[in-house]
Amino acid sequence: MWLMAGIGALGAGIYLVLRALIPWMEANRTGVIRTQGARPQTVTRAEDPERFKTLLDRRFNAAGPGALFLIGGVVWLGWNLLGLAVAIGP
Repeated sequence: MWLMAGIGALGAGIYLVLRALIPWMEANRTGVIRTQGARPQTVTRAEDPERFKTLLDRRFNAAGPGALFLIGGVVWLGWNLLGLAVAIGP
């Protein structure tokens, strides 16, 4: 049962990281980013470079909690697998 918590944390971490980083990579490539919210606006690098950089940095920082979930899931899963190996033992 506890093993599944680590697997779930891995899945949640991957989802949260990709949810933030895929639009970040697309914005880096195209130079166009859309704001998040009820009425998203398009901001281009050529028209407003300062706002574009700020939005890009915020989008990258939004991947932080997902990365923490991912790292926590790896640690939790590794710890449980180690415990399982010791419990089964020789």
